[in-house]
Amino acid sequence: MSAAANRPVLTIRGVELGVGRPKVIVPLTDAHDSSLIASAKRIAASRTDMVEWRVDRYASRDDHTKVVAMAARIHEIIGERPLLFTPRTKHEGSDWNPPGDSYRDIIADACASGTVDMVDVQYLNPAVKRCFEAARAHRVPIIASNHDFNGTPSATAIADGLDAMASLGADIAKMAVMPRKPADVAALLEATAVAAQTIRVPLITMSMGPLGVISRLAGQVFGSCATFATLGGEGSAPGQLPLDEVLAVMDLLGRDL
Repeated sequence: MSAAANRPVLTIRGVELGVGRPKVIVPLTDAHDSSLIASAKRIAASRTDMVEWRVDRYASRDDHTKVVAMAARIHEIIGERPLLFTPRTKHEGSDWNPPGDSYRDIIADACASGTVDMVDVQYLNPAVKRCFEAARAHRVPIIASNHDFNGTPSATAIADGLDAMASLGADIAKMAVMPRKPADVAALLEATAVAAQTIRVPLITMSMGPLGVISRLAGQVFGSCATFATLGGEGSAPGQLPLDEVLAVMDLLGRDL
């Protein structure tokens, strides 16, 4: 029996995260309604497994009524594909610096609306526990995430971080790091392989930028349940590859697994 057979699985709208090849998530990053809807239609016609809405890139992100309405419109367009709602902040790669309780509130409002299937919550955000409570109140699965754009911690530190996210109650634990040398990519992959055998939630990990591309493609080997890809537009993080290329490589890597 392969190690992959023992990995935990989370099912969202029929998409099984943690079994088979890593599921591919295409982000929506448009700022304005018309281009956002056009991009959603292109994604709906693609082979992607899931869709991420990077709501922090949305021009009307501070108007939660508009946010909820647009989430509903996106979901209508993409159909049965799961919609991941991600409000990234300035501390982890965005230009959005939400004041006061805005970070918690946008998550709570989206979860309460019934228009999103999963929510990304930054593990190091001061409001993380309240965000978890808001998502749990409406039974919306949670990806706890952490993004280090400055470097790569040790393999032990990465694995410990993933374990801490799971212990807090995340349904998926996600870690993204920035490599400075090939050994950093190896550390991320080692941490993923170790954590995938001990942590009882699915994992998403990646080493960002051109140096870390292999980590975005080899998740089925090391234990990352999903990866992010682009579809004719801007990616949401450094190193994301075009959807068709990602699918082709993963199909090849996973042929005998």
